[in-house]
Amino acid sequence: MAEVIELKKKEAVKELLLTEARLSTYIVEKGISFNKEEITNLRLAKSGLSAVKGGDNLSFKLPHGIGASGHFTRWTPYSVVVEDGEFVLYDDKTPIGEITFTDRAPNPLLDAELSDGQRFRNILSLSEEAGSVSVGYSKECALKETGEDCLFCIINVGDGKYTERLHPILTPKIVAEAYGLARKAGLANHFKISGGFVPERRELEYYLDVAEEIVKKYPDFYGAAVIGAPADLTILKKYKDAGYQNLSHNLEIWDKNIFAAICPGKDKRNGGQQHWIKSLEAAVDIFGKGHVDSNIIAGLEPKSSLLEGLEYLASKGIVARSSRFRPIPGTPLEGYRSPTADFHWEIVDKLSDIYIRYGFTLNQLTGKAAANSLPLELFRIKTGDFEGDKLTTWKYPALKIPE
Repeated sequence: MAEVIELKKKEAVKELLLTEARLSTYIVEKGISFNKEEITNLRLAKSGLSAVKGGDNLSFKLPHGIGASGHFTRWTPYSVVVEDGEFVLYDDKTPIGEITFTDRAPNPLLDAELSDGQRFRNILSLSEEAGSVSVGYSKECALKETGEDCLFCIINVGDGKYTERLHPILTPKIVAEAYGLARKAGLANHFKISGGFVPERRELEYYLDVAEEIVKKYPDFYGAAVIGAPADLTILKKYKDAGYQNLSHNLEIWDKNIFAAICPGKDKRNGGQQHWIKSLEAAVDIFGKGHVDSNIIAGLEPKSSLLEGLEYLASKGIVARSSRFRPIPGTPLEGYRSPTADFHWEIVDKLSDIYIRYGFTLNQLTGKAAANSLPLELFRIKTGDFEGDKLTTWKYPALKIPE
């Protein structure tokens, strides 16, 4: 009898967490209202910091641990107000509960100076929440020269942040040096390397050189390589041999005709969409089920073809990911709108079911991205990976720090 009661309690918590997860999608769509000065002052008082991130956007944890974020707007049912020294989320006049901010002081590691005089922050991006680091070794995309950029992508938009830049001084040795600093601080349990679309040979050589430099001191490093589909599929094994445990090709679109229109360069280069899919399948034979992934953007094609693509990839042992389409200023799709929260909820809900149906594990699903994205939060909820009535923040398993 006690077991039955406990099971019912757990099922009730699952429903509670799923409801909160769905709420997060509505907050993204409809935004949130708040008194900026009031919210900022209380965050500063609670954290003891001199400044906090935010501005017109708030990122926070909902009452039961689900992550949420929303842009400031007055035209929304959702609001955050200060009551008795706490942040309380409202839906119109109905209180939902207290939310929390994870404000912390900037990690001094970010300003650590490397042997060439550069700062850590200019080499690696750091996620303390997940315990991971990443390097975008190239801020260029060769498709700019041919006018074949993906229509949603910001990488070649000249806004001062994403200007063409290969980092000629970002040598594999300096990347490995920065990785070592993060590793010693317990913040490099996972490593990801990615960049813009560049000539295949240059990409391969650079990725292999980076892995070689890291493995010299940290042979157990856990990393993912995000690459374009190579023309010669036999070179996929070179990434595995170099030490990478995970590989990624981002398809972006499943419908072949929409793929050609939205991603003209990817359609014309590296053998086209079918070759990208063939490369993903070949990579599974090398890296194993759950160690190869691909992202499809939700909101750029019909729901039916999107779900068809996610299902197909999963059936081949590929971790299918789906990110929300966000129209970015300066891109050809600026001014377009992302689908409704209901559309996005159905996608992430069904995607988490796909993960369960094809027997993926949490470790496999987090080969490239931490399990704090919504589809993986749903996977954790549905598989009972929560404590009490809260979903805890997930972090990569720690790696041993050599003495």
